[in-house]
Amino acid sequence: MKSSSMKDKRLIFISITLLSIIWIIISNIIDNSIYLPKANEVVNEIITIFRDKSFLLDIGYSLFRAIISFLVASIIAILLGVLSSFNKYIYNFFYPINSIIKSIPNIAFILIALIWLNKNSSPYLIGIVISFPILYETTINSILNSNEQLVEMLDIYKITFKEKLKNFYMQSVFINISQIATSTFSLAFKVVVAGEVFGQPKYGIGTAIQGAKINFNTPGIFAWIIIVALLSYILDKVILFIIKKSLKGGRYLID
Repeated sequence: MKSSSMKDKRLIFISITLLSIIWIIISNIIDNSIYLPKANEVVNEIITIFRDKSFLLDIGYSLFRAIISFLVASIIAILLGVLSSFNKYIYNFFYPINSIIKSIPNIAFILIALIWLNKNSSPYLIGIVISFPILYETTINSILNSNEQLVEMLDIYKITFKEKLKNFYMQSVFINISQIATSTFSLAFKVVVAGEVFGQPKYGIGTAIQGAKINFNTPGIFAWIIIVALLSYILDKVILFIIKKSLKGGRYLID
């Protein structure tokens, strides 16, 4: 059963309402904003953040870092993935590298990136490296798991490798990547913000969250969590819209 058929906006609204009620009840029982802030305190912090002159800069810089990281990771992953799919030497050369990258805990690589690069550049590297394995493996699987019968038919009709790569293999790659684009970008966005928390560049959502943490401003941290959640939701919708337009009806990306 497709996940889209399982979604019910009414039930989702009820769930959000119940969670909000539980939050209000527990926060009033605890009555300590450091441990669990009240809803009105978080709302006030959101208003304060919106009014801050650095708000748009924080959002803009974090988004820019996430977008650049995702795009660079996509380009590198697709190029290396295509080469690896058609050359076993390249495939086996990058196999241990990809396995090592996947095995490194995110927090460990964030710390390594901060040692290697400055606080402004490290979030880019973090986003690229964390996104790369997902995109790389998707590219390889898209090509290696292609329809064998269709490949044989293309060979029978003596379709050139260039044409097969452009109109068959790359179609499969882009379609499969489009299916993981939102989740992979969301991951890149989150690790970029995490990198900002540790690195504290001049502008960034992570820098703002770290500032709230230093000041024991838990309502401020909750406010940023809500802002990031809303921003991620909007970005998911934007990415899905772009994908639908690019796929031209959900079948082909390029003619």
